[in-house]
Amino acid sequence: MALSNLEPMNKSFIYCVVTVFSLPLLAAEDQPNIETLMTSEELRATGVGELSETQIEALNAWLERYREGEVTAAIAEVPVDTNSTDSDSVARQQPVDVYPPPRERIIINTRIDGEFNGWTGRTRFVMQNGQVWEQRRGRRWKITLDSPEVRLSQNFMGAWEMEVVSEGRSIGVRRIR
Repeated sequence: MALSNLEPMNKSFIYCVVTVFSLPLLAAEDQPNIETLMTSEELRATGVGELSETQIEALNAWLERYREGEVTAAIAEVPVDTNSTDSDSVARQQPVDVYPPPRERIIINTRIDGEFNGWTGRTRFVMQNGQVWEQRRGRRWKITLDSPEVRLSQNFMGAWEMEVVSEGRSIGVRRIR
């Protein structure tokens, strides 16, 4: 099924999801597809996981065209009551840019200060650069490493993720100081 055959609400939802998930990728060189951008929980929660293979392919093709600059910002079509005489009906006729400008992705490379034993739900991480971060997701992972290298980066929603580089494992964090 092509995107043009979807119900208007589903079509708008898909465009919104693609827009939100594509913003941090605009500057990335190796562009992943929508399935690699979202966790299985996010795929389920947003309904993207319910799309057919054809719909996923169309979504990924659109995402690639968007990254390449071939798709311009969508214009929201706002229905106007032609019988209305109020002054704001003129304002509602103006197109609205629905895409915010992309943010530059912030990445911090540092090391955990001393022995690292994974995370247990509310673990605090003291970094060699003096920053202190706290786990914001209730996951658990047990490992013992000595001052592992970590990469802290903001995701598309502005929340921070910490990746233990040598292990390829990451967890949501928030900065304490």
